[in-house]
Amino acid sequence: GQYDPMVPDAECLKVVTEILDALDIGTYVLKVNHRRLLDGMFEACGVPADKFRSTCSTVDKLDKSPWEEVRTEMINEKGVSPDAADRIGEYVRLNGGVDLADKLLKDEKLSKTKAAVEGLQGIKLLLEYCELFGIKDKILFDLSLARGL
Repeated sequence: GQYDPMVPDAECLKVVTEILDALDIGTYVLKVNHRRLLDGMFEACGVPADKFRSTCSTVDKLDKSPWEEVRTEMINEKGVSPDAADRIGEYVRLNGGVDLADKLLKDEKLSKTKAAVEGLQGIKLLLEYCELFGIKDKILFDLSLARGL
């Protein structure tokens, strides 16, 4: 069907929170990110387009490996320049909410990259819906999230 942007995404997050709350698993957080933002971030950092996917799979390891190991893999195995890897490192260690999306929309590099701006606008809209659904405190915008987007 036809839906406004991010409405189905926010509804899915709401359903997941309802299920997890019913299971009474304790405190949890659902991490979200946007594929367009990742692509735009890689572009703004100087990663060639043909290396976006392989760089993305390396960033995905940040939940299991420290930044220095991820950086080394990007450079030595994926062919990303050290400067580009360092710029990526500035972003992928950030997480937050609407305030972070607003801050990144004003970022000198990201604000000039169409994909990044589209992704940030999408994330901001998603987070605003999450606030309306009353689940804002259970959602975390995490720039290191690279899987399942």
